[in-house]
Amino acid sequence: MLEVLDHIRRDISGLDRRAVLALVYTAFGLTCIYYLKDPGPVAKALHGSDLQRLGSWIASSNQNNLPGLIWWVAVVTVFYLVGPLLIIRFWWNADFRDFGLRLQIEPGFWKLLAACTIVMLPLVYLMSLTEGFAAKYPFLRIYNDELYLGQTFLLWELVYFMQFLGLEFFFRGFLVHSLKRSFGLYSIFVMTIPYCMIHFGKPPAETISAIAAGIFLGWLSYRNGSIWLGLALHCAIALSMDVLALLNKGLLI
Repeated sequence: MLEVLDHIRRDISGLDRRAVLALVYTAFGLTCIYYLKDPGPVAKALHGSDLQRLGSWIASSNQNNLPGLIWWVAVVTVFYLVGPLLIIRFWWNADFRDFGLRLQIEPGFWKLLAACTIVMLPLVYLMSLTEGFAAKYPFLRIYNDELYLGQTFLLWELVYFMQFLGLEFFFRGFLVHSLKRSFGLYSIFVMTIPYCMIHFGKPPAETISAIAAGIFLGWLSYRNGSIWLGLALHCAIALSMDVLALLNKGLLI
């Protein structure tokens, strides 16, 4: 038994602790998001407490599902953004800028963003014509007579963009740059696996596209130390997806 424990100790002592912590946190954080993102169980857990009204508002608003979406974004923000930032600052005592948050943008940023958008928009349009896309997007559902193109939709898009900030930082910032010391360029492909998996349940074309997007955006962050192009591209594509979905359903006006 002591010999086994000694083998374990020696094996662990040779590991890159930063990479180990990043990977373990990834498993922990994605698990927490999966189980906490649904407002239904949260409302049930809060039933009978002083926060029962909050739970009911999150899970069963009779005007729209924006409260539930805000809850989802709050959960992913905690585990995508807040948790990694705390690890970087207080555990590793490192600089946020070394994890994709450099303030300067990549050389040729606007040209590359325009080129990527031009390539992606026709693909998004084709996906918007499928039944799976129409059933999934937009996430926002309005139950009263309010027009979709209004204040609620604008607020949702702002909240949605916040989710993408956390997502880009977590995968292309925290994960890629935590692993690159041990994995080098392989860190991009390691990151792409969980990034693809969070798309399970979405239309197949979107999930498959996430593989290519994960590799490309991961490489940009690895090479330039910045997540901003990925964030801008994600927000542009997400907005176009919602608008096209509403347009195809006749809900835009």
